Amino acid sequence: MFEFLKHITPRIKLLSLSILLIFLPGAIISYLSLKSIQDKAENQRIEYRGTADLVRDKLENELFQEETNFRNSAIDTLINLNVDSNKQSLLQSLELLNPTFKNLFLVTPDAGLINSSVTLGLRNPDAPQGLSVSPSTSRFSRAEEAEFIRRNYSDALSNYEKALAEANSPLDHALIQSRIGRIHFKQGKFKEGILEYKKLTGFEYEDITIGQVPASTVAYYQISRGYQALASMDDYQKNLLELYRQLLNNPWDLAGGEYLYYLRSATQELLDIASINQFTQAEKEKLDEWKIKEEELLESIKLMDIINKYLLNEIRSDLNSTLSSEIKHQLFQIEPDAAIELGYFHPPPTHQKSEIIALGFQYDEKYILTELFPRVLSTVELGKDISVGILNEKDSLLFCKETQQVTQYLVAENFKHSLHAWKVALFDTGGKTIEQLAGREKRLYLALFLGILAVMLIGIIVLARAVIHESEITRLKSEFVSNVTHELKTPLSLIRMFGETLDSGIVTEESKLKEFYSIIREESERLTHLINNVLDFSRMDSARKEYNFQETDLVLLVRHSLKAYKFHIHDKGFDIESKLPEDPVMVKIDKDAISQTLLNLLSNSVKYSDDKKHIQVEVCRSSGSAIITVTDQGIGIAREELKKIFDKFYRIPNANTRQSRGSGLGLTLSRSIVEAHDGNIAVVSEPGKGSTFTISIPLM
Repeated sequence: MFEFLKHITPRIKLLSLSILLIFLPGAIISYLSLKSIQDKAENQRIEYRGTADLVRDKLENELFQEETNFRNSAIDTLINLNVDSNKQSLLQSLELLNPTFKNLFLVTPDAGLINSSVTLGLRNPDAPQGLSVSPSTSRFSRAEEAEFIRRNYSDALSNYEKALAEANSPLDHALIQSRIGRIHFKQGKFKEGILEYKKLTGFEYEDITIGQVPASTVAYYQISRGYQALASMDDYQKNLLELYRQLLNNPWDLAGGEYLYYLRSATQELLDIASINQFTQAEKEKLDEWKIKEEELLESIKLMDIINKYLLNEIRSDLNSTLSSEIKHQLFQIEPDAAIELGYFHPPPTHQKSEIIALGFQYDEKYILTELFPRVLSTVELGKDISVGILNEKDSLLFCKETQQVTQYLVAENFKHSLHAWKVALFDTGGKTIEQLAGREKRLYLALFLGILAVMLIGIIVLARAVIHESEITRLKSEFVSNVTHELKTPLSLIRMFGETLDSGIVTEESKLKEFYSIIREESERLTHLINNVLDFSRMDSARKEYNFQETDLVLLVRHSLKAYKFHIHDKGFDIESKLPEDPVMVKIDKDAISQTLLNLLSNSVKYSDDKKHIQVEVCRSSGSAIITVTDQGIGIAREELKKIFDKFYRIPNANTRQSRGSGLGLTLSRSIVEAHDGNIAVVSEPGKGSTFTISIPLM
């Protein structure tokens, strides 16, 4: 790390200091401004919360007053309640007097429930289901034995008719009459059976049941079955509609499930008939009216089931643990997306009747949202830019004081004492949040702050890249000096050694003398080539390189360059092949520079070839340009290295380049020279298959 920092130049140190001095104060100021705006937004939120709390308290106080009035009126009514009083009528009158509440219900000591429509658990399970004690009892038993065991329907019918003649009570009469009708149906005598069941329809307003089901309900249900079997569709529909009317107008106790069975059966059959458009227009209108009543009834039934499952035991245990008559609330999550809130209270001990231990209710949300809350909120002034709304547990808007649609609230506060699934929300009439209200100034400072951070980050990245680049350049320069020193020492050592040998006069043979002179000349040319590379690079790097452009035959120039380098190539064991055209190729170039470029390429081919020591040089014309190609069969260049080989001091990091020393400037100089001639140099290479360098220079 410290070695790396040594390469940081004073210029880079000054740049980094400037970045800090310019942008750090700005970043600090922007951050403090942004923090101030955030504090301002938070203070605004606290202020809005306080306002929402006041509005919520006002609404809750109104609800509390409604509950108090309802409880007091209910207690006053319960004082005069006696055993024979119609409790459902009592609940209906209380609902009319207190529209804030609906689905009122009473709890009896034996865990029975009563609301204005239905009861649950109030029927007497010990009531006799067979005949009362009379002479017809034995006849009835023989009839059942014939019907169910011997399957002798004629004998069963005879005994049922005799038992009917001996029946003493309306209950016995209704039971036996239904059995006679059933026998006729089993015998396939549907008309006779229908006549028998019609005798039971007169019991509609009497408390006569067959089992736990009213006798008239059984009658109309069986009559509709008979007409359906006879394919008498008009009579079938007429009796089914009458059955549906009776079920809606006279629901009996829900315990046992018989009522819901008959209601669902009748409803499904009516839907089947409606699907084939069998009803008249008058019947359709009547049926639509009854469907609304059925929905209300099913809502009451569902509520009774919820109370029975979730609240009844708590109400009974609560009675034993407290004497308080205060209203208590319970919120039940019935389904993942639906909750229901119920309230209840116990009559004061001095007013409790033995047949009632609690009175409960459900809020009428529609009345609260359309009548009660708007009346209260009409007295609240929050300014023209703020509106009040009510949200449910999913933050869906249930009510808003303003008529325009709003989607985002400023703050929302839950109700504390009742309506626990609801919230009071404050809205900006323009639909903005607190952040948006304070957002313009915040966005300005945030953008400024982020811009300063981005500029600082870019500066740091640029600074880091500059440091890394300069560190790499320093390393490459150090390596370059080492390589050039070695490159200079080798030819100088050879020149000195052979010069001293010749000077000593030891060698006298003419052939040896020529060989030594040739070696001295070649090493001198090699030394000159290396020094020229260094000098040219220095001139190019400082933009002082000058070229002497002349009209030149490129073919002749290449031929002379190959001849001058041929001895060195052959001495290394290479075979050079040249493909030169007969006609001259005239270009305007600096002969020495282009010759130097060609020699650089040949030198690289010699350095980076293994066993296949063959080099091919070709000159040709193509599209108004003179082309020189140098192809070898050497080690090749990896694809990821092709873009880097023309960088100064760069040498491919592999074993071959480490074994062959060099300056790393040859290709850099070659590209610079070719580009100075308005040409370009390119390379195609593949590891293990050699390389082809192509120089393109414009023709005259």
